[in-house]
Amino acid sequence: MDGKRTAETVAVPVEALTASAFAPYGWLLAGGLAAPSHARPGLDVWALPFRAAAPVRLQIMRYRHQAMRFSQLERHVGVTEGRTPLAGSAAVLVVAGTTDNADPRAVPAPDVLRAFLMDGSCGVMFRPGLWHALDCFPLTPPYADFLFLSDEATETEIEAQSRPASGRWTHVVDYAETLGLGFAVSDPAGLLS
Repeated sequence: MDGKRTAETVAVPVEALTASAFAPYGWLLAGGLAAPSHARPGLDVWALPFRAAAPVRLQIMRYRHQAMRFSQLERHVGVTEGRTPLAGSAAVLVVAGTTDNADPRAVPAPDVLRAFLMDGSCGVMFRPGLWHALDCFPLTPPYADFLFLSDEATETEIEAQSRPASGRWTHVVDYAETLGLGFAVSDPAGLLS
């Protein structure tokens, strides 16, 4: 778990990704979930509340297949980050809600994490300041590529660090260091089989 030994592992059960289940954390990036915000013959448009504090950056992120274990969460305070799996890739995404963006020490309780199965049919857009695992966890090797929408300030700050660390645009918490805890995605409903 991020290279650290933990005393206790908290299971985070995976669940299906639906618009209603994900609503407290953000929006699904998929058409047809509600009435279009604009329509004309041959075109429907769904406007989403994307926000960025700096110029937008669109990039491809490659998440490598790995054990679904971690101890760190991060949040980005100035952007509504979006990620959409490419080529129908399935992956697990872990989120934990928002806390006071002005306080880097305001972190979620370990028992509020939720894991969602992204089946490859749609993406997600996070609410500003949403805590989430640093990685998505592809179901199959070797990796899953995602179309990733963020902003220049956030991504430049992250790329300047040699390891995940808090800064102006991103806050990081390591539960192994602070509480001796790690997390592991569990599958009691058999969704990952």
